[in-house]
Amino acid sequence: MPAVSDLGALYRRAREQVSSLVRSLGPQQLEAPVPSCPGWTVHGVVSHLAGIANDVIAGRLTGVPTPEETAAQVAARVDTPTSIVLREWERTGSQLEVLLAKEGRFAEIPVIDATVHEQDIRGAVDLPGNRTGELIDLTLRRPLDLFVGRVDSSGLPAVRVVDDSGQALAGPEDAPVEMRASRFELMRCVYGRRSRAQIGRRFTGTDDPEAYVGLLVVFGPASSDIVE
Repeated sequence: MPAVSDLGALYRRAREQVSSLVRSLGPQQLEAPVPSCPGWTVHGVVSHLAGIANDVIAGRLTGVPTPEETAAQVAARVDTPTSIVLREWERTGSQLEVLLAKEGRFAEIPVIDATVHEQDIRGAVDLPGNRTGELIDLTLRRPLDLFVGRVDSSGLPAVRVVDDSGQALAGPEDAPVEMRASRFELMRCVYGRRSRAQIGRRFTGTDDPEAYVGLLVVFGPASSDIVE
C-alpha cells in the first residue's frame, strides 16, 4: 500500500467527513443505537471522537484509550447537544492536527479512530460512503502486517491477504491460506465490526479459519453478525 501522507491533513479530512455526515442527520438519527459500538448512540460516537482530541491536547491521553476512558468521554457529553460537541471537536481537533503532522509513535491512532467510527455511524443510519481511499488504506497497513507476523509465529500455515481486485496487501505470495475481501470489509473485520463467522468465511485454504480470526482482530470480534 502507498506511504502515509501528512497525518494531520488525513485527520482533518476524517474529522470533516464525520462532521459533515453528522450535521446532515436528524434528531432521531443522532440518538440511533450503533450496532458496531454496543451501548453507544450516534451522539455517543461523536462524543468519544471529541473526547479523544480533548484528552490528547490536555495531555491526559498518549496511547490507545482504555474502555474506562472512552466511557468517561461519552458520559461527559451525554447532555450536550451534538452541534456543540462538533464545535468542541473542531476546536480541539484543529490543535491535534498540528501535533499529528509531526507524526510519532501513536500519531496514526486518532486518524484510524475517526475513520473507523465514521463507518460505525454510517452503518447505524444506513448511509454508506467513503469506503475506499487513503484513509481506509491507512487503517489496514499496520494491522495486516502484524497479522501475517502473528500467523508466522503461531506455526499456522502462512496467510496471504488479498483485496477484491486481487491485489495482495500482505503475506507471502505462495501462502496456502488466503483471506480475500474488499478493503472496506477487511477494515471492518480487523476492527471487530464483524462476527467470528463473518470473518471466518473470508478465508480459503484452511479447514480451521477460526484459528486465524483471533490473530487478525484488533478489537472484538462482534458478538453477532453486522451487515452494512
